[in-house]
Amino acid sequence: MMPEQEIQSKAGNRLLGKLPDEELELLRPHLETVSLGHGHTLIQPQEPIPYIYFPINALASLVTLLEDGSTVEAGSVGREGMVGVPVLLEAATTPMQTLIQIPGDLIRVKASVLKEVFDRGGALHTLMHRYIHTLFVVASQSAACNRRHHVDARLARWLLMSSDGIASNRLALTQEFLAAMLGVRRSGVTEAAIKLQSMNLIHYYRGYVEILDREGLEQFTCECYRMVKDEYDRLLH
Repeated sequence: MMPEQEIQSKAGNRLLGKLPDEELELLRPHLETVSLGHGHTLIQPQEPIPYIYFPINALASLVTLLEDGSTVEAGSVGREGMVGVPVLLEAATTPMQTLIQIPGDLIRVKASVLKEVFDRGGALHTLMHRYIHTLFVVASQSAACNRRHHVDARLARWLLMSSDGIASNRLALTQEFLAAMLGVRRSGVTEAAIKLQSMNLIHYYRGYVEILDREGLEQFTCECYRMVKDEYDRLLH
């Protein structure tokens, strides 16, 4: 855990970076940076949400738990977003689990503190409402993409989105995570990754994917990546 003076909230998490200085100052005494590893749970299903997290260079995964014990990843949150939206929507708990998929640093604040500032109706209130709208747009676009587009293009989209989320072209992404995100078998992920690698767009090796040609990958993917990126850019710029 890093001391408060080392927190670079304006330069790290892009969502926090949109807050005006006077409102960020209300939160600053309560902010702390934590470094969390792969698999660390941020939100437990049906349990109170004590903290809200703003990723800096980590990627969080939202997971739906099914009755047979299997899990399905429903989305991811990187430096352009936050973990803990149910708190702002007056929901004390959620059936979904959120855990760290790519390890790294996050800014953390007590949920009660952020909710108090949110309820004042200032810039944070407006920004979070816009962010929640963006989440709906992204989820809808992802659902359409998973139904209509080929797995190769969908894999390219997830790699680009994950890269944007941590501001790095080197991604610690497992086959299990990618298969769950894309709704395909692990063999389908392998075939798609081999195809992208044969085109010199990525380098794929056990547990890691490195984007070699970002421009080429953007040209290869479907229109859904540009739609999602434009929506986040509209929110953050």
